[in-house]
Amino acid sequence: MPGNPFQDPRLTEQRSDQALPAQPTLLVLDYPGRRPEAHVSEMHLDQGGFDSVYALTPPLPTALTTPAYARQLCERLRPDRPVAVVSYCAAAPLAIAMAGLLAGPAGSPLPITFLNPSQTQPYDIAREYAAAVAQIEGRAPDIKRPPLLDIERLLATPEMLVRRIETDLRLRATLALAAFGFDGADASGPTDTVVGIYVDWLTFLVAAHHCEQPVPNGQFLQVISQEEPADVSWLGGADLRTVRIACDRLELAMHAETRAAVLGFLRQFALSASATPGYEELGHAG
Repeated sequence: MPGNPFQDPRLTEQRSDQALPAQPTLLVLDYPGRRPEAHVSEMHLDQGGFDSVYALTPPLPTALTTPAYARQLCERLRPDRPVAVVSYCAAAPLAIAMAGLLAGPAGSPLPITFLNPSQTQPYDIAREYAAAVAQIEGRAPDIKRPPLLDIERLLATPEMLVRRIETDLRLRATLALAAFGFDGADASGPTDTVVGIYVDWLTFLVAAHHCEQPVPNGQFLQVISQEEPADVSWLGGADLRTVRIACDRLELAMHAETRAAVLGFLRQFALSASATPGYEELGHAG
């Protein structure tokens, strides 16, 4: 799991440069925001002959299971069928769900590249909630600090959990701002913004945790950093190739060997897609 990505106001992934219409499209699932780990955008796949569509941009879904989150995302984006899906960390189950929804007319599955795929555990959500509390309360002096929610107990009822999280964070933000002399209209705008950022993030994690879905078909590549476990049997896919890169997780998405492995895998499918109307054969860019 990456660290809390929201230590600054909401940031979103940069979209790739304007691509030629003939370039095959990738659907990229990488949660936006500031974090120590490199983003998928830092691989510059657009310079390798692809048009990258970053799907996780506001307004984000509010669904609390992976399949429902994917459906809401597809309904908002209405994307053309990409040649492949690329996902980072906790977005791995969402990549499987999106690939299933965007399968071809004959049900042909989309290939998926996973970068350090991670299963979202209850303690991950509890840790990120605690980090959100710490960020919101900050160094506010002499404020009432309510006890932390029991995230793991509430996780069995995800709708109630997210409602409780939003109420809890809103109270903490209001108390923290009041400690610095802000209340009423002066506090409502900042409170809505900050709480919304954290609720979006925690909703994404709750949905990633509730990831029950059919066993996926298709070809998968996982690219992992040197300390990451290689066993992703929890994803359920059988046709999986693993490439381990000699770097730490912070560098994985920007490492040259990662880019080479990902492009090598993706180009197989882009070349086959080029035979269909609307695609031209990839050159050797990048």
